[in-house]
Amino acid sequence: MRELKLLCAADLHLDSRFEALPEETAKKRREGQRTLLFKIAELAERHGAQAILLSGDVFESGAVSADTQAAFIKAFGAVNMPVFVSPGNHDPYSSSSVWARMHLPENIYVFKSEKIECVGLDDLNLRIWGAGFENSFCRPVLENFNKPRKTDGVFDVMVLHGDVCAGKSDYNPITRRQLEDSGMDYVALGHIHTRSGLERAGETIFAYPGCTEGRGYDETGVKGAYLVTVSEAGVKAELLPLGGVRYEIITVDVSGGDVLEAVKAATVELSDNDYCRIILKGECEELPDATALRKALAGRFAELQLRDETVEKRDVWAQTGHDSLAGVFLAKLRREYDAAVSEEERRLVELAAHYGLAAIESGCEK
Repeated sequence: MRELKLLCAADLHLDSRFEALPEETAKKRREGQRTLLFKIAELAERHGAQAILLSGDVFESGAVSADTQAAFIKAFGAVNMPVFVSPGNHDPYSSSSVWARMHLPENIYVFKSEKIECVGLDDLNLRIWGAGFENSFCRPVLENFNKPRKTDGVFDVMVLHGDVCAGKSDYNPITRRQLEDSGMDYVALGHIHTRSGLERAGETIFAYPGCTEGRGYDETGVKGAYLVTVSEAGVKAELLPLGGVRYEIITVDVSGGDVLEAVKAATVELSDNDYCRIILKGECEELPDATALRKALAGRFAELQLRDETVEKRDVWAQTGHDSLAGVFLAKLRREYDAAVSEEERRLVELAAHYGLAAIESGCEK
């Protein structure tokens, strides 16, 4: 059974400014972004891909440094396979764009307009369809697309930057019905920075691989590219992590007492190249010493944000029977607690006592 392997990536946003970071750190981040190009190329060759598909926003803007242009050309010009690019809203194609200015190797093909075109690869029994943004906004390019006539043994794959949505969008809105009617075996998408997994619209499979590297705490987790395998039996996708900078937001329950060990255990997978926001939760006999914790974790991450949301441990039943609203409320719940027949019931009643007491005390403060 014949199968086709594609390395699909999107939303690299090379030459991002990283304005929130110190200038030297931002420079290093941009250098790190460029290494992702070589990782994508290396993974494509290692896994036997027949083509690389880049679904837009390769660059953060039209102002692309000479170093980044050179890295793009060097990384993808060296691979023994075609590379297809669908320019996105951040890096649209125009006669003055970086795509037009770069002297691209023959194996790199950039879709230059919002009109879908087809590139046939007879040696691979493959047709690559695609279009590109011409401005920061783009009409729905699939709106009047005519489904191609299927050819036996030939796979139809499309590469697009766009927004799969049910409503309106300025960024090439795509409906599931349009995907279903496209006649494609697979559609490689870009624009949404969260990895989607494989989705189906009729007989068409599509996916967003997500961005290649997080740039903030709204882009958490492992990032990478998809190795997509298309065959007569269907479509499979495997995430290939690129090992770039990682952002994580981690909630750590420190009720057990040893705050540092709890944090270390929760962040064991992260490296000193990663950015970490730690939220401390739980009831503690003694509230955590945030200053000491930061000192103990110095150098552990590229950045550490620490939020202490712990509360001091208290006897929730202490006011039971007092001549107050809280006392009456707790007395009632205490009777329910004592009558409970299981640990789970007692846990829920005690939880209700905590929430109710907090609400009463909050009301009193107001």
